[in-house]
Amino acid sequence: MSTAAGSRYDQNAVDTFKADAARHTRSRTAAQKRTVRRSAVQLPLGLAADTRQVGSAMNLLPYDLIVICSSAGKDSLALLAYVAKLIRQQKYRGRVVVLHNTLGVTRSGAPVEWWGVEAAVREHAAACGFEVVVRSRHDGLWGLLLGPRRKWPGNNARWCTSDLKSGPSMTWITEAVTEFWNQLGVPADRPVEVLYCLGLRGEESSGRAAQPIASVNERHSSGNRRITRWLPLRDWTIQDVWDEIKEAGLRPHAGYRWGLSRLSCSLCVLASLEDLMLAAALRPALAADYRWAELELGRPFTERLSMAMILAGLDAAWAEAAGDTAAAVDAAVVLYELVRDYLASTAVARGEGQTASGRPRTPWTEQHLVGRATARTSEILAAGRRAVALAAEADTSVWMLEPLDEQAAADLAGAAR
Repeated sequence: MSTAAGSRYDQNAVDTFKADAARHTRSRTAAQKRTVRRSAVQLPLGLAADTRQVGSAMNLLPYDLIVICSSAGKDSLALLAYVAKLIRQQKYRGRVVVLHNTLGVTRSGAPVEWWGVEAAVREHAAACGFEVVVRSRHDGLWGLLLGPRRKWPGNNARWCTSDLKSGPSMTWITEAVTEFWNQLGVPADRPVEVLYCLGLRGEESSGRAAQPIASVNERHSSGNRRITRWLPLRDWTIQDVWDEIKEAGLRPHAGYRWGLSRLSCSLCVLASLEDLMLAAALRPALAADYRWAELELGRPFTERLSMAMILAGLDAAWAEAAGDTAAAVDAAVVLYELVRDYLASTAVARGEGQTASGRPRTPWTEQHLVGRATARTSEILAAGRRAVALAAEADTSVWMLEPLDEQAAADLAGAAR
């Protein structure tokens, strides 16, 4: 595409992108692959005692079953380490299960999750001596997205969590409760006590910060089971998380060394711009599948960021890295026009509705629209450059890091801030 004809891009911005593109170069290094083997131990099933407090920590002894939910991310890993420590301290002898829900594959067969996630969950559980249960829906995220849901998940409609994580987890708990009474060989004269552990932290959102650390899940409890939802990491900082992982000697997933701040779906609708750009740079085939789905659904990937914008931003960054200034500028113009068209279509830009103070909105002027579009384009391009630089350095053949020392824990905590 030519930047001189037919473009709605401000010429000063084009000149800026030309200058930026000429300044960036590409580099690449690789790390050595490391492996570790650990053995698994399954703890026995049995009834527990009937007291609720052990100092300031949760008393685990009243619970017949402890379920530790794990995505293999840093918060899940810190949660596992912390609960394992309490289990040792309190000499808990009930059943402990590390529960992981897989998310399936895309139309090309690419896993929705990061490489090595299930293997990491199994390694982490084995290192602590816990049983592992892996569950999945037959249709997975992709089947739901292109089937009954027909829309992307979002912050206000997190059907990916309910359909692919919470739902399958509760189904498994139902099966485990039945197994409990069958193994015990006595009638269900009281509810089975289940401690359902999640690694949610308040630092991540105000909604999470407002959730109680421990509460009975009334919706999924019944006469034969009582599920206590426990968030022991709610008030932890990111430094607390990495310190706990270091202390436990567990190996984190290498995604954090690649530059990711979170380890969830590779392309998560709730991820930051930086994480999404890096994920698409590291997994271009997966990003292409998501772009296909975007076209199939006729809906952008998120409310503010389409997969088309992500790919255009990366096209510009890769071209810059290769020293192709003309191609970089052309890709930047494509990105600008995608951003501008999106902004122009919003109700705010069209002057529809009211402001927060109750006043009628006024439509944006062309100057205001161009300014907003240019700023957003620059933001996406900056994230693209970062992603390309990190992707060039990442050794994605290595999926696990070595156990952390104090400096490594501090570095990972600092990188996430």
